Amino acid sequence: MRVGVIGGGPAGMMAALTLVEKNIEVTLFDEQPSAGGQIYRHIANTNPEEARRFGDDYVAGGDLVKRFQSASLTDKLTHISTATVWSVSEDREVAWSINGQSFSQGFSAIILATGALERAMPVPGWTNPGVMTAGAAQILMKTAGFVPKNAVLIGSGPLLYLVATQMLEMGNSPVALLETQNFQDYFRAMTKLRPGPVVFSYLLKGARMLRQLSRAGVKRYKGVYDVSISSDKNTHIIRFDINGSPYQIEAGSVLLHAGVQPNIQFSQSLGLAHQWNKINQCWEPETDAMGRTSREHIYIAGDGAGVLGADAAKLSGELAAMAVLHDHGFHVDAATEAATLANHRRYRSIRSFLDTLYAPKHWHNLPDDDTIICRCEEVTAGKVRDAVHLGCLGPNQLKAFSRCGMGNCQGRYCGLTVVNLIADTRNLPPEEVGYYRIRSPIKPVTLEEIANHDIID
Repeated sequence: MRVGVIGGGPAGMMAALTLVEKNIEVTLFDEQPSAGGQIYRHIANTNPEEARRFGDDYVAGGDLVKRFQSASLTDKLTHISTATVWSVSEDREVAWSINGQSFSQGFSAIILATGALERAMPVPGWTNPGVMTAGAAQILMKTAGFVPKNAVLIGSGPLLYLVATQMLEMGNSPVALLETQNFQDYFRAMTKLRPGPVVFSYLLKGARMLRQLSRAGVKRYKGVYDVSISSDKNTHIIRFDINGSPYQIEAGSVLLHAGVQPNIQFSQSLGLAHQWNKINQCWEPETDAMGRTSREHIYIAGDGAGVLGADAAKLSGELAAMAVLHDHGFHVDAATEAATLANHRRYRSIRSFLDTLYAPKHWHNLPDDDTIICRCEEVTAGKVRDAVHLGCLGPNQLKAFSRCGMGNCQGRYCGLTVVNLIADTRNLPPEEVGYYRIRSPIKPVTLEEIANHDIID
């Protein structure tokens, strides 16, 4: 028996380690050169002093990565790094490419641990040079030690504050934070709070970050909307409104962040059942508490099943591994399983609060007609609305009308915006509009790679 795990973040690593401890053979596919995922990216190659700049959670992730690296030295765990997985079939065959050659291998079970994606925030000027997502800036900081200078961060969510404080630690204070949440969001979110250790821990982390930003003199604008960006060489002018009053601010770089959503490309391509999350306004795969999906022996662990954060992802990885063991006749300690389930459930209470507080906003979910929403094919929001008026009923038909979603990203970044635009134009809820029909290859693959194909027994 061999299990395939796709994704080298906390969920994937924990799933692999849990299975290896039971002497199950595991192959973990990882796009990155070293394990860690986005949250622990590059931790294996970062010295302790530099690691501390990214916070205690990042440092703690180093221990998990070390455990995983030690396990990968055994004959039970195969870690395939820098691998581009471009297909997972219904019969659990995985196809991937490395250095111009492709491979495929069948597995007894598959655990998808592909994590989350940053939600696109299409505003006028978001495609300008020098404008990127907060997550992209964090990758630059972790892998290259580069901090965008004189940055203004726009959006909402915990990652916005985390990246801002990490920039402070690395010696380049952001100019300001333009936060989209308003008073009504705070009021609605407070009704979702349920006291508990996890809730208090998250709130304490948030308070520490906000205090750090305040002491550094970082200006915070709250309740901003109708953001637009004008760029000239290395300077950006950001215009926005607060309570009906116009403002503008100058920046050297602009970082956008509208929250995160599950990465559902593989789960959609496999035809798994999905549901619409009305709070986080995104599609999520339907799973049971252990990570089982609607297709036998396909499991999902971590934020790919619903965004709960890195600590919950580790527990989710353990649970998915336990489900694999259960379903293949192996013994799992009932007390351990129950305790892991209980610990995982505790993270849902704080997530309801965060999703409500930092919910995506109407003004960037439904951008103006002239705003590009599909960067790959340069399709504007107006073209999507025009297609609907001509008879387009959903995202898949839209490909024929506009090529939207047919570029390199395969709809990963325009997908939700397209769903919202079609739903709004047709006056339907998003769940009735549906999503792109995702087909392999999930990632771009060359004919040379397909020609140089090797099937692994």
